Amino acid sequence: MCELGGDLYARLDKLSNSVKMPAMESREEKIIEAAFRMILRYGMARTTMNDVAQEAGISRQTLYASFANKEDLLRATIRFLADRSVADIQADCARTTNLAEQLDSVIHHTAVKSFELLHASPDADDIVSGFNSACKEELVEASARYRGLIEDILRPYQESIEESGMSLTQLADFIQKSTLTLKHEARDIEHLKLLAQALKVMVLRLVGN
Repeated sequence: MCELGGDLYARLDKLSNSVKMPAMESREEKIIEAAFRMILRYGMARTTMNDVAQEAGISRQTLYASFANKEDLLRATIRFLADRSVADIQADCARTTNLAEQLDSVIHHTAVKSFELLHASPDADDIVSGFNSACKEELVEASARYRGLIEDILRPYQESIEESGMSLTQLADFIQKSTLTLKHEARDIEHLKLLAQALKVMVLRLVGN
């Protein structure tokens, strides 16, 4: 594989290392972290199981003992990334009852961090299309988990939401879909933050907060 420029490589490495994976069996964690780094560095199509094994410092036999193929590894990566994001949002929300701060956490962990990671990679489009193709079920499941988490955050405001003519589930679904759109449609990080602020203000006004 061709090497990236030093500055870009260092930035990708810093961003990928900032992604804390949930607790899991140490060998699988090592493999998933290696796969994540390689995908960010070289894109989905060019990353091979052999690349992942070399990056993780293990044999191909050890890799295939944990993950049957590349798609199996990608699905596991999506699940663990979703676990990480959900856990981070839950931890943030446990520290505050302020709805604005809770929404900030949702937006940060589901849109901002993903945007920064993808746009630091020279193969962002390949990464998105690759995950969308290989991990449809996991992505749908992750979306449902985020939606359920947002419902829990909004539940204290259910009466106000229903008085506005929406259901709790409708608003949670709208917020989840909006954060997904933000990270794919924003021109840059500042544009993303402006769009996120508009979404947050709209939700806060709707619930009378």
